[in-house]
Amino acid sequence: MKIIEIDLNFVANEESVIALGNFDGVHRGHIELIKKAVEDAKKLKIKSSLLLFNEHTDNLVKVGKKEIITTNKTKFEILEKLGVDIIYLINFTKEFMAYSPIMFLENFLANNLKIKGVVVGYDYTYGFKKSGDVEFLNKNKNLFKSVHVIEQISYKGEKISSSRIRSLIEEGRVKEAHNLLSRPYKLIGKIIHAKGLGKKMGYPTANLELVDNFVIPKFGVYDTDIIIDGKRFKASTNIGTNPTVEHDGIKIEAHILDFDRDIYGEIVELELLEFVRPELKFDSVDELFEQIARDVLVTRNR
Repeated sequence: MKIIEIDLNFVANEESVIALGNFDGVHRGHIELIKKAVEDAKKLKIKSSLLLFNEHTDNLVKVGKKEIITTNKTKFEILEKLGVDIIYLINFTKEFMAYSPIMFLENFLANNLKIKGVVVGYDYTYGFKKSGDVEFLNKNKNLFKSVHVIEQISYKGEKISSSRIRSLIEEGRVKEAHNLLSRPYKLIGKIIHAKGLGKKMGYPTANLELVDNFVIPKFGVYDTDIIIDGKRFKASTNIGTNPTVEHDGIKIEAHILDFDRDIYGEIVELELLEFVRPELKFDSVDELFEQIARDVLVTRNR
């Protein structure tokens, strides 16, 4: 799979069928859309492609940085497994925002990127102030050899959407988020030094410093898997402010079962499998670690 950084003047040298969308989280609905683009590309005997933005489009038009579900690096891994040939990576600029719908379809897609087929979701919008929609695309489908619109994808009668997945994560409903994503919600972080209280009490923890602006789950304890150097280990993870012993920001502390290795400075992936309990404030450190022992048992018995 090729990853090509482009701007609005870029001219492709290969024809392709493109999947268009924000792909925030690459959830099950997105996956159906991408599979269709790959399928159409094979029929036309050309490449499959996808347009991704370096940052979420909301970051340019709204105050505050959008919390992400999936990093671009993780998106690349998922897209390669789905058979995508080319990812066009572009900055979402004010100039791009100002494109009219026909400029986007004709100038950018058909002429510059040499797009021969388009696959979008039923609610896809594009162009200045989102003035382009599926109806306009269909009116101009003569620009392409094929245009396919994927209808709403639902799970248990409800629409699958990135905003719904965000809400589930924030509510601690990570198993439900898993169903909509088709994989566990994952945090990625660097292991940093902390106060070492857990180690003194017999429950050493790997403390994560997140590498990006992830959606933060509901504070509490989670049954998790942690992936270190490609190997998977069970871990009982607390996410929160650790109110029993300190009050200086959000902590992500994973007690890795049956693991004794120095991993400071390493980048790890933490998959959230199930919410165990909410964050609690205990009357003493001893009470806290008695509860941690019970939490660890939940993970060990999984």
